[in-house]
Amino acid sequence: MDRRIALKNLALIIGGATLFPSDMLAGGKTLIQLKNITISPAQEKLLADVAETIIPKTTTPGAKDLGLHLFVLTMLDDCYGKQDQQAFITGLGELSQLIAKTSTKPFALWPAKQRETLLLGIDNGNYSPELKKFFWIAKDKTVQCYTQSKYFMTKRVVYELIPGRYLVNVPVKPPLKGASK
Repeated sequence: MDRRIALKNLALIIGGATLFPSDMLAGGKTLIQLKNITISPAQEKLLADVAETIIPKTTTPGAKDLGLHLFVLTMLDDCYGKQDQQAFITGLGELSQLIAKTSTKPFALWPAKQRETLLLGIDNGNYSPELKKFFWIAKDKTVQCYTQSKYFMTKRVVYELIPGRYLVNVPVKPPLKGASK
């Protein structure tokens, strides 16, 4: 290879590498762009695990398969106020700390029953308002996205534009004797 061509290619590679953000090369980028909130990939994974606990994979796809946690983050970013967004992020951090205090294993590796017990405890227990707000928003938006997903609307509930069918040839019983007209 000619030295001049090698130097041109090297300059092109170095110039292209400087255009990429450093966190993108390191893999530290979330899957979606958020304008008002900032979450780490670890927090995004924890939210995905919480959503998967709410709607687990069985014979039907679970929350992770449908990407429901991304909808939760998008709705939080676009439709909630600063106060609710901050409470959600704070609650997510508190959940992470609670999980670290409870077990050395990551939340995704806990048995399903233990994950459900923890989340039901947050819903019904005596925890901080931020942690409860986080769980309420996560649960509400996860269920909303599932019931509005393409999978649910096409495979679970068959959508009909017009309720009922127009049946032309339906046998009609004669009226009962003595019934008023």
